This record gives sequence, C-alpha cells and structure tokens, in this order.
Amino acid sequence: MQSIASRSLPDEEVLYQRKRITVTPSWLEVKNTSYACRYIQKLTLRAQMPPRIAAGIVFVVSIFLTIWQVLRIVDKVQPLALNWVLLALCVVLLLVSSFVAFVMQAKYSLEVVLANEAMPLQISRSTRADILELHEALALAMDWYRGESDGLPLRRISREESV
Repeated sequence: MQSIASRSLPDEEVLYQRKRITVTPSWLEVKNTSYACRYIQKLTLRAQMPPRIAAGIVFVVSIFLTIWQVLRIVDKVQPLALNWVLLALCVVLLLVSSFVAFVMQAKYSLEVVLANEAMPLQISRSTRADILELHEALALAMDWYRGESDGLPLRRISREESV
C-alpha cells in the first residue's frame, strides 16, 4: 500500500524528502502517517544543547581529583581499598564529563501543532541544517495552502540554500 505523500510526484512538487519524512504542498508524511498541511497551526524549532561549560568544569575538577587519588594510592594512605574505589569513581566522572563536554551532539526538533490532533507532532533531526530545511519546506507548504505565495512557483529546497 502506497501512502498519499510518497506516491510518484514530479520533483518540483516534493519540497522535502529525507529519512522517512516527506513534505509536499498538501501533505506531511512521517513514517507512513500522512497529515494534511492545511491543519498545521504552529511550527516550533527547538534545540537541546548539552551543558558543555558545566561539563568542562566538572572535567577539569575530575582531572585534579584523579591526580590527587593517584598520589594518595602511591603514598599508601590508609584505607587503601577506599582510595581505589574513589579512584575508580574519579575515572568514571572523568569519562562521563568528557563525553558530555566534547562528544555529545545537540538534538534538534520541530514541534508541529495540528488543528485536529490532541498532542503536537515531534520531529527530531540530528543536524541543524536538516531541521531548518524541514522547517522551511513546511512553512512553504503552509504558505502555498493559505495562498500566501504571491503566485511564486514552489521549488525544491536544496541543502546548499538552507545552510
């Protein structure tokens, strides 16, 4: 069974198509569920950034704590078993804070409020450019439906234009 939005359309009618999400001037399709663009009331962009500054501070403090615990073990300060446990905890803290400070990626989402749905639709993307491209395609579809495109033809948004 083929859904409404993903049927074979000319390229100029598909505004966005990536990772199981398709936007046409009339339809938004997310994972084989189609929503009419005429029911979209509000689009909200959200970015969840990891707390890099706080994690960086914890990372620096954990480096000093790890060095201090290593020195306590080398000097054989009693109780030695407790020093090993504290060193292991310092290493775990060091690893977790370094992951949050230097590796963890930001999460971007688009909240779509539909007139006929009780809960807003959440669409997540891993890159800022991708979520902005999706937002622009939905805004263009909403403009087309509401007749606000001023007679301008719809065109597909390329990655180079959205960045």
